[in-house]
Amino acid sequence: MTKSQNSSNIIQHRIDMDLLKRSIAGVFIYAILLPIIFYFYDFYLQEPEISWSITIAMAVISFFRFSHYFFTKSLYPYSAKLWLAIFSVLSLSQAAILGIVFALSVGEPRFSLITNVMFLTIGGLAGGALTALMPRLWLAIINLLFLLIPGAVVSLNIPDHTGFAVLIMIYFTYLFTLGLRSNSEYLRAFEIEFQLEQQRSELEQLNKIDPLTHIYNRGHFNTAYEHQWNNGIRNQHQQSLLLIDVDKFKAINDNYGHLFGDECLIYIAKNIHDTAQRKTDIIARFGGEEFAVLLSDTSQEEAISIAEAIREKIAEQPFVLNKTTLTITVSIGVASIVPQRSINPNQLIENADKCLYQAKNNGRNNVHYKK
Repeated sequence: MTKSQNSSNIIQHRIDMDLLKRSIAGVFIYAILLPIIFYFYDFYLQEPEISWSITIAMAVISFFRFSHYFFTKSLYPYSAKLWLAIFSVLSLSQAAILGIVFALSVGEPRFSLITNVMFLTIGGLAGGALTALMPRLWLAIINLLFLLIPGAVVSLNIPDHTGFAVLIMIYFTYLFTLGLRSNSEYLRAFEIEFQLEQQRSELEQLNKIDPLTHIYNRGHFNTAYEHQWNNGIRNQHQQSLLLIDVDKFKAINDNYGHLFGDECLIYIAKNIHDTAQRKTDIIARFGGEEFAVLLSDTSQEEAISIAEAIREKIAEQPFVLNKTTLTITVSIGVASIVPQRSINPNQLIENADKCLYQAKNNGRNNVHYKK
């Protein structure tokens, strides 16, 4: 998946979640609105079967809409298209029922008790639905059609109701135009907000990254280390740390220049990154020619194995730059500990540093750990 596709998916997800949040009030309103109208205008006494049928239908759909809302976290990742299709069918089903009741209140004498209140109700619901469904303009427009057009069509076929049809169509046209403009403004504001968040996220990421080696810097390592230490206390997970130092790096800089030395550090960082590949592994430039690898929930034996793999990978593959070939080696100190509240959080770093110092004294190009 390309970066643009990923950004598009993120935007669509946020739009759909905004759509869901805006529409949740309608789940409850649509379930109780018609029963309230039927009761207070005595329509349920005149037409009990119709009243109960419509009430039950709206309540059942609201129940499914609430279930859809409840299962969104599992359904949406499975299929965003299926999620939206279910949302649309359920939402438009209630709009269709309301539109039919509105049309009957206009053209059917048995519904004359609720004619006036249905005009007011549909007018208010149409405006509210437009706002709620604004993230998906096509859905908002279809909803308006289902709510308003049945009443307009019926009014056109009744001689003394032609004025109603004209008013309904004027109102529909007004809402349609308002919807087009509002949706454009909504999407523009949404895109600007998303771009600002992306820029903020990129700046935060840049603050974590060492500009030369493109791995984490010391600042981020310190933050991650504190988090992992506290997590280790809570879960009693063993934490391991590798401190890696490039052997005779000063001589490399003196003999080949600092630019060559910089390329060496980039090469070392890449090899470490290629070896410690777990998502939870924190690889950072610790300072100068030193690197750190923080291994969460990792035993000392596992950490030693990773350290040896890093050492061998670097030593066995000579570094080549501008026809210059150089064998580079590293010394590695390994330490492991199960964090406790009674232990100084820096103890793991101090232990790894002592082991690194011993690895240097042992002749370099080796891994040392506390037995």
